[in-house]
Amino acid sequence: MFKVDFESLLAMNEDVVGWIRFDEPSIISYPITQGEDNDYYLKRTLEGKYSEAGTIFMDYQNDDDFRDENTVIYGHNMKNGSMFGRLRKFRSKDYRNENPYFYIYTPDGKEITYQIYSTGVVDDTSDTYLLSVGNDEDYQSFIDYTFSTAEYDTGVEVTTDDLIVTLSTCTAASDEHRYVVHGVKIREAFLEE
Repeated sequence: MFKVDFESLLAMNEDVVGWIRFDEPSIISYPITQGEDNDYYLKRTLEGKYSEAGTIFMDYQNDDDFRDENTVIYGHNMKNGSMFGRLRKFRSKDYRNENPYFYIYTPDGKEITYQIYSTGVVDDTSDTYLLSVGNDEDYQSFIDYTFSTAEYDTGVEVTTDDLIVTLSTCTAASDEHRYVVHGVKIREAFLEE
């Protein structure tokens, strides 16, 4: 069973809010931080040192308990595949079918499972980055938008009762575009000691 030593991580950096992992750990398996803005961890490691790779981080406006309608997590698209560099592999429907889930672990001992339902390229100012949408009608419009930007149909359903995590990284297309992977929460459980 996968386990995160949050005690050590939090002793190193109190900005750690979780850990993200895919079934195949070589895809992505990193701590998630949250700064006071969305710039701090762009070019800083978990230890606060300068690095082009930065750190995986949650939008500073999100609640750190992953209970917003849309929690946005950012990471650099590194050429060597580190950070969110392997997200681009999800452009292939076959690859997504082989890796349909990702997991977020929280310091209070939870494992939250997300099923990938949409992947695609969006503008960096698009509605993909709305965090809390409001009423059900607006949330449904947001969900519909995330499906409209999808590269292919995954067959996964999402309703206004669901919570979403959006993984975002830059693209080679332009500085104004981002590649995003949307996951819908399907399970939350406390891990046994």
